[in-house]
Amino acid sequence: MSKKLDHRFWAKYFKVYDVLNMVIPYQELLGSIINELDIKKGDLVLDAGCGTGNLAVKMKTKGAKVIGIDNCIEALDIYKEKDKQAEILVHDLTMPLPFPDGFFDKIASNNVLYTISKANRQAVYKELKRVLKPGGLLVVANIQKDFKPLNIYKDHLKQDLSVNGYFRLMIKIVKMSFPTIKMFYYNSIIKSNNKSGFYNFIEKGEEAKDLEGHGFKILSELPVYSQQAFLTTSKKNV
Repeated sequence: MSKKLDHRFWAKYFKVYDVLNMVIPYQELLGSIINELDIKKGDLVLDAGCGTGNLAVKMKTKGAKVIGIDNCIEALDIYKEKDKQAEILVHDLTMPLPFPDGFFDKIASNNVLYTISKANRQAVYKELKRVLKPGGLLVVANIQKDFKPLNIYKDHLKQDLSVNGYFRLMIKIVKMSFPTIKMFYYNSIIKSNNKSGFYNFIEKGEEAKDLEGHGFKILSELPVYSQQAFLTTSKKNV
Protein backbone atom coordinates (compact mmCIF):
# COMPACT_ATOMS: atom_id res chain seq x y z
CA MET A 1 0.00 0.00 0.00
CA SER A 2 1.35 3.43 -0.93
CA LYS A 3 1.94 6.11 1.64
CA LYS A 4 2.69 9.78 1.31
CA LEU A 5 6.35 10.35 0.51
CA ASP A 6 8.37 11.74 3.38
CA HIS A 7 11.47 13.89 3.70
CA ARG A 8 13.78 10.89 3.37
CA PHE A 9 12.39 10.08 -0.06
CA TRP A 10 12.87 13.62 -1.40
CA ALA A 11 16.39 13.82 0.01
CA LYS A 12 17.31 10.70 -2.00
CA TYR A 13 15.43 11.94 -5.05
CA PHE A 14 17.31 15.23 -5.19
CA LYS A 15 20.69 13.51 -4.89
CA VAL A 16 20.22 12.23 -8.46
CA TYR A 17 17.83 14.90 -9.74
CA ASP A 18 20.49 16.92 -11.54
CA VAL A 19 21.02 14.14 -14.08
CA LEU A 20 18.13 15.97 -15.77
CA ASN A 21 20.55 18.75 -16.64
CA MET A 22 21.86 16.38 -19.30
CA VAL A 23 18.36 15.77 -20.68
CA ILE A 24 17.41 18.03 -23.59
CA PRO A 25 13.63 18.16 -22.92
CA TYR A 26 14.34 19.26 -19.35
CA GLN A 27 16.55 22.08 -20.57
CA GLU A 28 13.82 23.02 -23.05
CA LEU A 29 11.33 23.09 -20.18
CA LEU A 30 13.48 25.49 -18.18
CA GLY A 31 13.92 27.63 -21.29
CA SER A 32 10.15 27.77 -21.83
CA ILE A 33 9.59 28.93 -18.25
CA ILE A 34 12.24 31.63 -18.66
CA ASN A 35 10.65 32.80 -21.92
CA GLU A 36 7.19 32.99 -20.38
CA LEU A 37 8.47 34.97 -17.39
CA ASP A 38 9.87 37.66 -19.71
CA ILE A 39 12.44 38.60 -17.06
CA LYS A 40 13.62 42.17 -16.88
CA LYS A 41 16.84 43.13 -15.11
CA GLY A 42 16.12 43.67 -11.44
CA ASP A 43 12.88 41.67 -11.34
CA LEU A 44 12.33 40.09 -7.93
CA VAL A 45 11.25 36.51 -8.61
CA LEU A 46 10.08 33.82 -6.22
CA ASP A 47 11.07 30.27 -7.19
CA ALA A 48 8.36 28.34 -5.35
CA GLY A 49 9.82 24.89 -4.78
CA CYS A 50 13.28 25.65 -6.14
CA GLY A 51 14.79 22.22 -5.43
CA THR A 52 18.44 22.09 -6.49
CA GLY A 53 18.25 25.55 -8.06
CA ASN A 54 18.45 24.77 -11.77
CA LEU A 55 15.70 27.21 -12.75
CA ALA A 56 16.80 29.80 -10.20
CA VAL A 57 20.34 29.87 -11.54
CA LYS A 58 19.06 30.43 -15.08
CA MET A 59 16.71 33.20 -13.95
CA LYS A 60 19.58 34.93 -12.18
CA THR A 61 21.69 34.91 -15.35
CA LYS A 62 18.83 36.81 -17.02
CA GLY A 63 19.13 39.60 -14.46
CA ALA A 64 16.52 38.54 -11.93
CA LYS A 65 16.94 38.71 -8.19
CA VAL A 66 15.72 35.30 -7.07
CA ILE A 67 14.50 34.04 -3.73
CA GLY A 68 14.15 30.26 -3.65
CA ILE A 69 12.06 28.32 -1.17
CA ASP A 70 11.86 24.58 -0.66
CA ASN A 71 11.21 22.25 2.25
CA CYS A 72 14.05 19.86 1.37
CA ILE A 73 17.26 21.01 3.04
CA GLU A 74 19.36 18.55 1.04
CA ALA A 75 18.12 20.04 -2.24
CA LEU A 76 18.88 23.55 -1.03
CA ASP A 77 22.40 22.47 -0.04
CA ILE A 78 22.99 21.37 -3.64
CA TYR A 79 21.61 24.70 -4.86
CA LYS A 80 24.03 26.58 -2.59
CA GLU A 81 26.93 24.65 -4.12
CA LYS A 82 25.94 26.12 -7.50
CA ASP A 83 25.43 29.65 -6.20
CA LYS A 84 27.12 30.62 -2.96
CA GLN A 85 25.13 33.89 -2.89
CA ALA A 86 21.76 32.20 -3.43
CA GLU A 87 18.92 33.58 -1.32
CA ILE A 88 17.09 30.53 -0.01
CA LEU A 89 14.56 29.69 2.65
CA VAL A 90 13.50 26.33 4.05
CA HIS A 91 9.73 26.50 3.84
CA ASP A 92 6.69 24.31 3.22
CA LEU A 93 4.53 25.77 0.45
CA THR A 94 1.37 24.59 2.18
CA MET A 95 2.10 27.05 5.00
CA PRO A 96 1.60 30.84 4.77
CA LEU A 97 4.48 32.47 2.91
CA PRO A 98 6.79 34.68 5.02
CA PHE A 99 6.58 37.66 2.65
CA PRO A 100 4.41 40.80 2.65
CA ASP A 101 1.59 41.41 0.19
CA GLY A 102 2.68 42.30 -3.34
CA PHE A 103 6.34 41.55 -2.64
CA PHE A 104 7.38 39.80 -5.89
CA ASP A 105 7.38 41.01 -9.48
CA LYS A 106 7.05 37.45 -10.78
CA ILE A 107 6.69 33.90 -9.48
CA ALA A 108 7.82 30.62 -11.05
CA SER A 109 7.14 27.06 -9.95
CA ASN A 110 8.48 24.05 -11.83
CA ASN A 111 6.97 20.58 -11.30
CA VAL A 112 6.16 21.14 -7.64
CA LEU A 113 2.45 21.78 -7.11
CA TYR A 114 1.40 18.32 -8.30
CA THR A 115 2.94 16.98 -5.06
CA ILE A 116 0.33 18.93 -3.09
CA SER A 117 -3.23 17.65 -2.70
CA LYS A 118 -5.95 19.45 -4.65
CA ALA A 119 -7.47 20.87 -1.47
CA ASN A 120 -4.15 22.23 -0.14
CA ARG A 121 -3.17 23.47 -3.58
CA GLN A 122 -5.98 26.03 -3.49
CA ALA A 123 -4.46 27.63 -0.40
CA VAL A 124 -1.08 27.71 -2.17
CA TYR A 125 -2.57 29.55 -5.16
CA LYS A 126 -4.13 32.05 -2.77
CA GLU A 127 -0.78 32.72 -1.08
CA LEU A 128 1.08 33.03 -4.36
CA LYS A 129 -1.45 35.61 -5.46
CA ARG A 130 -1.09 37.51 -2.18
CA VAL A 131 2.70 37.92 -2.43
CA LEU A 132 2.62 38.80 -6.15
CA LYS A 133 2.35 42.41 -7.28
CA PRO A 134 -0.81 43.44 -9.18
CA GLY A 135 -0.17 42.69 -12.84
CA GLY A 136 2.68 40.32 -11.93
CA LEU A 137 3.25 37.05 -13.80
CA LEU A 138 2.84 33.57 -12.35
CA VAL A 139 4.37 30.80 -14.49
CA VAL A 140 3.70 27.25 -13.36
CA ALA A 141 4.76 23.93 -14.88
CA ASN A 142 3.20 20.71 -13.64
CA ILE A 143 3.29 17.06 -14.63
CA GLN A 144 0.24 15.98 -16.62
CA LYS A 145 -2.13 13.21 -15.62
CA ASP A 146 -0.86 10.51 -18.02
CA PHE A 147 2.80 11.14 -17.18
CA LYS A 148 5.17 8.80 -19.02
CA PRO A 149 8.81 9.50 -18.04
CA LEU A 150 10.09 7.16 -20.74
CA ASN A 151 8.75 9.53 -23.41
CA ILE A 152 11.03 12.29 -22.11
CA TYR A 153 14.10 10.10 -22.48
CA LYS A 154 13.03 8.84 -25.90
CA ASP A 155 12.73 12.44 -27.03
CA HIS A 156 16.12 13.23 -25.55
CA LEU A 157 17.84 10.30 -27.30
CA LYS A 158 16.33 11.27 -30.64
CA GLN A 159 17.46 14.89 -30.32
CA ASP A 160 20.87 14.07 -28.87
CA LEU A 161 21.61 11.56 -31.63
CA SER A 162 20.71 14.15 -34.25
CA VAL A 163 22.97 16.81 -32.69
CA ASN A 164 25.94 14.87 -31.34
CA GLY A 165 26.01 11.59 -33.24
CA TYR A 166 26.08 7.98 -32.13
CA PHE A 167 29.50 7.86 -30.42
CA ARG A 168 28.96 10.88 -28.17
CA LEU A 169 25.46 9.68 -27.37
CA MET A 170 26.77 6.30 -26.22
CA ILE A 171 29.29 8.00 -23.92
CA LYS A 172 26.54 10.14 -22.42
CA ILE A 173 24.24 7.13 -21.94
CA VAL A 174 26.95 5.34 -19.95
CA LYS A 175 27.51 8.44 -17.83
CA MET A 176 23.79 8.93 -17.24
CA SER A 177 22.81 5.30 -16.73
CA PHE A 178 23.02 4.88 -12.94
CA PRO A 179 21.30 8.14 -11.86
CA THR A 180 18.75 7.72 -14.67
CA ILE A 181 17.79 4.25 -13.43
CA LYS A 182 17.33 5.75 -9.98
CA MET A 183 15.20 8.56 -11.39
CA PHE A 184 12.95 6.03 -13.14
CA TYR A 185 12.61 4.17 -9.86
CA TYR A 186 11.71 7.31 -7.92
CA ASN A 187 9.29 8.40 -10.64
CA SER A 188 7.53 5.05 -10.40
CA ILE A 189 7.04 5.66 -6.68
CA ILE A 190 5.69 9.15 -7.34
CA LYS A 191 3.26 7.76 -9.95
CA SER A 192 2.11 5.16 -7.43
CA ASN A 193 1.41 7.92 -4.92
CA ASN A 194 -0.53 9.81 -7.57
CA LYS A 195 -2.74 6.78 -8.19
CA SER A 196 -3.29 6.47 -4.45
CA GLY A 197 -4.52 10.05 -4.25
CA PHE A 198 -1.66 11.52 -2.21
CA TYR A 199 -0.53 13.61 -5.19
CA ASN A 200 -2.47 14.86 -8.18
CA PHE A 201 -1.00 15.16 -11.65
CA ILE A 202 -2.62 17.93 -13.68
CA GLU A 203 -5.32 17.50 -16.31
CA LYS A 204 -5.49 19.82 -19.31
CA GLY A 205 -7.18 23.07 -18.31
CA GLU A 206 -7.32 22.16 -14.62
CA GLU A 207 -4.67 24.58 -13.39
CA ALA A 208 -5.93 27.39 -15.61
CA LYS A 209 -9.41 26.97 -14.16
CA ASP A 210 -8.08 27.00 -10.60
CA LEU A 211 -5.95 30.09 -11.20
CA GLU A 212 -8.87 31.94 -12.78
CA GLY A 213 -10.86 31.15 -9.67
CA HIS A 214 -8.18 32.85 -7.59
CA GLY A 215 -8.13 36.09 -9.58
CA PHE A 216 -5.54 35.37 -12.28
CA LYS A 217 -5.92 36.10 -15.97
CA ILE A 218 -4.74 33.13 -18.04
CA LEU A 219 -2.35 34.13 -20.81
CA SER A 220 -1.43 30.68 -22.13
CA GLU A 221 -1.39 26.95 -21.42
CA LEU A 222 1.27 25.02 -23.31
CA PRO A 223 2.26 21.34 -23.49
CA VAL A 224 5.94 21.07 -22.53
CA TYR A 225 8.51 18.54 -21.36
CA SER A 226 7.97 16.18 -24.32
CA GLN A 227 4.18 16.60 -23.85
CA GLN A 228 4.46 15.30 -20.28
CA ALA A 229 3.62 18.56 -18.51
CA PHE A 230 1.56 21.71 -18.89
CA LEU A 231 3.01 25.20 -18.60
CA THR A 232 0.45 27.77 -17.50
CA THR A 233 1.22 31.48 -17.65
CA SER A 234 -1.10 33.85 -15.82
CA LYS A 235 -1.22 37.45 -14.63
CA LYS A 236 -2.55 38.71 -11.33
CA ASN A 237 -5.54 40.91 -12.00
CA VAL A 238 -5.03 44.54 -11.05
